[in-house]
Amino acid sequence: MLADWLGSNTAFFEYRTHTERLPAYWEYAGRAAERALAAAGVLPQIPAAGQTTQGLFTAGRVPSLSPLQDWAETTSFPEGSQLYFLEDVTGAGKTEAALTLAYRLMAAGRADGIFVALPTMATANAMFDRVVAMAGRMFASEATPSCVLAHGQRHLSQSFRKLVMPATQPEGDAQQQDESASARCAAWLADHNKKALLASIGVGTVDQALLAVLHARHQSLRLLGLFGKVLIVDEVHACDAYMLELLERLLRFHAAAGGCAVLLSATLTLAMKGKLASAYAAGAGWPAPALASSAYPLATRVHRRFDAGVDERYVETRETVRRSVRVEYASDKDLIVDRIRAELAASRCVCWIRNTVSDALEAWERLSPELPEGHCTLFHARFAMCDRLAIEERVRKAFGPTGTADERGAKLVIATQVVEQSLDVDFDSMVSDLAPIDRLIQRAGRLRRHVRDARGNPSAGSDRRGRGALQVFGPQWSDTPEANWVRSVFPGAAAVYPHHGQIWLTAKFLRDGGFSMPEDARCLIENVFGETAEYPPGLQRNAELVEGQNWARTNFAASEALALDAGYHRGGIDWRADDEAPTVGALDEWQTLASTRAGEATTTVRLAKWNGDRIVAWGRGEDAWDLSSLRVVKRLIAETAADPRAPAVAEALAGMPDEGRWSVLLVLKPARNDVWQGDALDGQKRKRTWCYDKLRGLRECGSATGSGGEPAT
Repeated sequence: MLADWLGSNTAFFEYRTHTERLPAYWEYAGRAAERALAAAGVLPQIPAAGQTTQGLFTAGRVPSLSPLQDWAETTSFPEGSQLYFLEDVTGAGKTEAALTLAYRLMAAGRADGIFVALPTMATANAMFDRVVAMAGRMFASEATPSCVLAHGQRHLSQSFRKLVMPATQPEGDAQQQDESASARCAAWLADHNKKALLASIGVGTVDQALLAVLHARHQSLRLLGLFGKVLIVDEVHACDAYMLELLERLLRFHAAAGGCAVLLSATLTLAMKGKLASAYAAGAGWPAPALASSAYPLATRVHRRFDAGVDERYVETRETVRRSVRVEYASDKDLIVDRIRAELAASRCVCWIRNTVSDALEAWERLSPELPEGHCTLFHARFAMCDRLAIEERVRKAFGPTGTADERGAKLVIATQVVEQSLDVDFDSMVSDLAPIDRLIQRAGRLRRHVRDARGNPSAGSDRRGRGALQVFGPQWSDTPEANWVRSVFPGAAAVYPHHGQIWLTAKFLRDGGFSMPEDARCLIENVFGETAEYPPGLQRNAELVEGQNWARTNFAASEALALDAGYHRGGIDWRADDEAPTVGALDEWQTLASTRAGEATTTVRLAKWNGDRIVAWGRGEDAWDLSSLRVVKRLIAETAADPRAPAVAEALAGMPDEGRWSVLLVLKPARNDVWQGDALDGQKRKRTWCYDKLRGLRECGSATGSGGEPAT
């Protein structure tokens, strides 16, 4: 397939007359092939020799390595393929350790490239910037490694556009609907996600790798891209039952091809770890490894050379990331609000992480009128991309490592999970809605994360703000909760976090008043998510329903994925296009696209506004329509209400990257103050009216808090 696409590109292989003799053409084609391969960036590059971890990342300016990084730099490698698990707390340097392992495997001739897979586009963007900074030091001076970002919004990353390639026609545009090799080739070489796995270094969402084992067209090209690469998967614990099954299949294929993999997590259960290790061993043709250690932090290597097929090494964690978190649990929302007011009055910055957009909007409406303009920020995923990026930049600047007391003091951020996933920020006080313990551990990691003086200015040495507390708002504690224990307080979040037994167990352990990391990490994770977790009778029915859904999703994933021992066969299987639509959908939506994730179906909404008699994108610039986009569950917004035959609407649709095929145009008109208003059809074709402004984002008109029950991110 790769040879076909490259060979069909007339930029490298011009048309020749049929009268030319074959030997002459063969000589010409050989020279053209060398030029094509060099220009495509798919050839292996020579790694640098003798680099250290310090040299790779900061050219020797780091005084010391974390214990995990030191292990990664000094551990010896067995022959052949191998799997690594790196388990440590947030901030312990797992990423640097993984990239060090990957570099050393390349330098030892065990690999010729890297693909880093992350759970979200935001985390992929952040990782791409980090990897680009050290990519040149991983390869020899004469090498020309390619470094590519892979996800649906990669063209909005300025660092990617400047580094890799100029903007070209986007995937799926009208000129690319011809499936012939020459029509697909030019666009693929320029900026297709498929190229990322063929690049020397690829960074993207985990979806790009999982598509390699789905019945998706061109999946074999992705498998080829992973061949010889070190596959690094970050935040493995974020995989649900569906994604876990796909990741197991991917590891099986990767091991069978002799590939190495490194899996990272701060909160991985032993059961999930065992499944992933067994899948890799099966692909490599080894017996299932006998994992035994429950130590934490832990560096694990899976290889048949070791006794029981595994080598498990306890490592200390970095001293600066050890922390004891005091937890104060409250079921009175007024008490939580009063505590926030007290912290703000003391000139401290506060973050309240809520589990749904609706709950975040409700808190913002309550608290923002009490604060000076600019002192209360609402941050969630239901903003147009241009507005979301602006909010993210403000949050990063004020509450990131360099934020000063004047920039952050007496300010409040009300956010959903977007603030816990990818931003390197810290707050003097952290408040969170009750959520599963792994989420709360992540959120606690944003509490006094950076070293600051008593006022909150960046400082050296030890933090001078004292020991902070994680305030948790949740249902009133009960040893014998009713079935609606979660839903009575969090009607929307009850769907976001459907396993209410795990929520109850989390609250049970929080009642001890806090936890210490890394000492309590394994105990907390296993007691909440482990196979021996026990739930009260009132929540047992919920646990059984969730378990049944997980089994269904696992089985569905198994039917959607390729089987290594079955080979390629049609067998009634519909080989779907991975670029016909976004690769996220619900079970009943998976008939037309290859899906890498389970969950409620979503759609891309593109905001627009009237400008005279024309409809223009909400955002501005070269990528105005993409900067005007956001994702909403299809249950709420499914179709454009405007008549597509109207000249202004038709013109707007024609100007979109996908001509409106896979997105909904939401046309807004001024309503009052800075609020705009427009109509769209929901999943049952009913008209709903939506409001939008840059402070609150998108919400259903007539409701201050929007529509509940949708995932917050």
